[in-house]
Amino acid sequence: MVSLGDNSEMRADIPLYIIAIICFGLAVGLHFYSSEPVQAYTVILAVLGAIFAGVGYSMRPKQIETLEVAKEPMVKEETVTEVKVKSSLKLVDVKGIGPKRAEQLKRIGIQSVEELARESSEELSKKAKVSTKVADKWIKAAKEALEEK
Repeated sequence: MVSLGDNSEMRADIPLYIIAIICFGLAVGLHFYSSEPVQAYTVILAVLGAIFAGVGYSMRPKQIETLEVAKEPMVKEETVTEVKVKSSLKLVDVKGIGPKRAEQLKRIGIQSVEELARESSEELSKKAKVSTKVADKWIKAAKEALEEK
């Protein structure tokens, strides 16, 4: 006799797989070993087998990923935060950039006119999905806006 222990749970998918195998076996047996035409019964048994297999598959235990936590003491790192002086310029102040485009630039990580001026036209064109010519115009306009400030 096998002891299942205290924490065991009966898997509901295995009996359904067994019923599916029995249905498929009966369907094959009827198809090949019957002298009378019993196509309807063969098809019905095959469909039932597929249904039981599908339901069994949907009831299988789900895989749960567990993360191993290192038991080493954590070293607290000191971080130095850099304080930037915010300019009064907004992205919409740059020639060629409207409110919608400014929101798009903020979503891709460009929060200020200074960041736009430091960006390369190739990277900006990839991130913003525009041509390098348009990106280059924005960068030049951002640099000009900073110089005027």
